[in-house]
Amino acid sequence: MAEVETSRREAVERWFVRRGVPHVIDDYRASTDVFTRAVPFLALVFLVEIFASFGDRFDGWAQFGVFWAGAAIALGAVAAVNRFRGRRLFQLPDRVGAIELAVFVLVPPALPALFSEDRLSDTAGLAVINLLLLVGVYLVVSFGLFPMIVWAGAYSGSQIALIGRLVGRILPLLLLFSAFLFLNAEVWQVAHDFSWPYYAIVLGVIGIVSLGSVAARIPSELVGLARFENWDQACDLVNGCNSPLAPAKPPTGVAVSQIPPLGRIDRVNLGLLMFVAQAVRVVLVGLVIGVFYVAFGLLTVREATIVSWVASDAVDPLARFGFLGHDLALTWELLGVAGFIAVLSALQFAVSTVTDSTYREHFYDDMAHEAREVLATRALYLAEIRQLAEQEDG
Repeated sequence: MAEVETSRREAVERWFVRRGVPHVIDDYRASTDVFTRAVPFLALVFLVEIFASFGDRFDGWAQFGVFWAGAAIALGAVAAVNRFRGRRLFQLPDRVGAIELAVFVLVPPALPALFSEDRLSDTAGLAVINLLLLVGVYLVVSFGLFPMIVWAGAYSGSQIALIGRLVGRILPLLLLFSAFLFLNAEVWQVAHDFSWPYYAIVLGVIGIVSLGSVAARIPSELVGLARFENWDQACDLVNGCNSPLAPAKPPTGVAVSQIPPLGRIDRVNLGLLMFVAQAVRVVLVGLVIGVFYVAFGLLTVREATIVSWVASDAVDPLARFGFLGHDLALTWELLGVAGFIAVLSALQFAVSTVTDSTYREHFYDDMAHEAREVLATRALYLAEIRQLAEQEDG
């Protein structure tokens, strides 16, 4: 029975990880749940950095000896830590503590300190790189960013038809304010004069504003999403999705009010999931609008017109092709103007998902429902853990 309960618990925890919300797992720790999942990657980096023992103080066969000396020092440190922890000499750790992290950060930089002429800069640089790697690995693995993005992309991709219908509704409204902008000579002149860095900065600022409008509403929404009136409400949500706990029945001996509330990091993780899912949709809408305006510009704006608008002797098309007896030219200016309108359209769409009831119903409420399913699964999962602990104590 205990093996069945353990297997069930592990299945639920894998489900949380695949959805990008590992922080809702009970007793989720960096030492046993985060860095242990990143051990293969960190071990690979550690082995590659052994080559830092190659320096400019030795030549010929001496370099060969120096490399093996550096490898012996690095691997010896790993073996010593494993022996201290009671593991096999070169076993991948099942728990990553301060000692293991210190070996990763400090041992590879010690090699250029021993064998390189420029000791200080090489050692300090490699130590800083390793420290930043650890921070990045913690953020990516701890919050399940890769599975979160994959899940959000698949979820949004399943709603492509809905996005297409709403884009069809958006386009007439967009044309009212953007058609004159698109066919304005000054806008094309700006696109012609823009350098890539400045263009990226401008689009990035508009994009940040777009995504910021999505993120601003999420914290206040999470408070209400985590509340359940009774166990029947949570069970209905779990039974309506692909949760490993389905089919679920109301637990006995544990009141729904006894389930611990979301912690600060838990809220950040779940809010990040909702934000990423919404952001993927906003980006998809922007891409659709951008593609539309590229196609519209190819058919309506000739190369000679572009030359006249940008006040230049000629433009350098990125590609030329024929269509229905006419020559069409794809230019940087066309892509630049279409990009501006795409990002502005994404901003309008992002604001609409928060303020317009129609967009909210289709694009926010369904995401909130997905979050409720995760929270319902968490509540039943924690109730089962509590029941099991009480049985063992009894």
